[in-house]
Amino acid sequence: TVFGGVWEQNYRKAIVDSFESATGASVNLQLGSSAEWLTNAIVNKAAPEIDMLMLPYPDSIKAIMADIGIELTVDDIPNIAEIAPIWWEQYQKRGVGLDYASYGIAYRTDLVDAPITKWTDLFRPELAGKVTIPDIGTWGSWEMLVMLAKLRGGSEDNLDPAFAALSELKPNIRRFFTSSTDAMSMLDSGEVAAVGMTTNIPPYALIDAGKPVDFVFPEEGAMVGMVSYHIAQNSKNVALCKQFINHAISKDAQEAFCNAVIAGPVRPDAKLTGKAAERVPALEQLTLFDWFKIVPQMSTLTDRWNFEVAR
Repeated sequence: TVFGGVWEQNYRKAIVDSFESATGASVNLQLGSSAEWLTNAIVNKAAPEIDMLMLPYPDSIKAIMADIGIELTVDDIPNIAEIAPIWWEQYQKRGVGLDYASYGIAYRTDLVDAPITKWTDLFRPELAGKVTIPDIGTWGSWEMLVMLAKLRGGSEDNLDPAFAALSELKPNIRRFFTSSTDAMSMLDSGEVAAVGMTTNIPPYALIDAGKPVDFVFPEEGAMVGMVSYHIAQNSKNVALCKQFINHAISKDAQEAFCNAVIAGPVRPDAKLTGKAAERVPALEQLTLFDWFKIVPQMSTLTDRWNFEVAR
């Protein structure tokens, strides 16, 4: 599975093409959405149509909870020994990360009184009606809830402080965005002055176009987005999938891909250059949380959001 557009183009160039050349194998990439891929894997678990899934949060965690993937070991995939352990262990060793993106705040430098540097800056009175944050279920929304909870003394087990914080933030919220395109359109037009909880890639498109926009990883920590590999239990191509993962997390493939898409590598020894070196935060700057505690609450949290926040 693979995401489309420029991401797919760079994925083919940096990882797929070199793997096919080295092995003689043919890789069939399936486009679509992670929700579609996960549903397919669950429905066809006994006879998988997809040998290996590449999934973002929270679908990667849902796949593990649904017992979709096999265990991935260093014996079978030696390069796992070379990645930061968190990108394997957080998946209970039934998945391994490819690259990470980071969530922060994008804002219009010409529409704020002072630079935004912290998550708590979104609450500033001057930003009344000028902030957008992700709608529930949109990428970044679960991260927003956890971050707000932790800022107020809560945790994955206690998200009440997040809803209290959202109640306080509500006067500043212009509306909730449903995609990065939606968020950047509002920022570009000046409909909002700040976008809370967006990945680093979309804002930099505006910055590179000369727009008066800045993007920051807040002082309290940057939330992280990660895509990971999961090999279907009953796949007929398990050995080849393991070989592909080993190639994808090799130093050369990591450097080629992550520099191309401006993302963080899972290997500490992979060197970022140019814009990637300038724009990708180090692992130490990232804030990770326990998705296994959040996923079971999602239905209840969605209902609560719609009742308390979206009204």
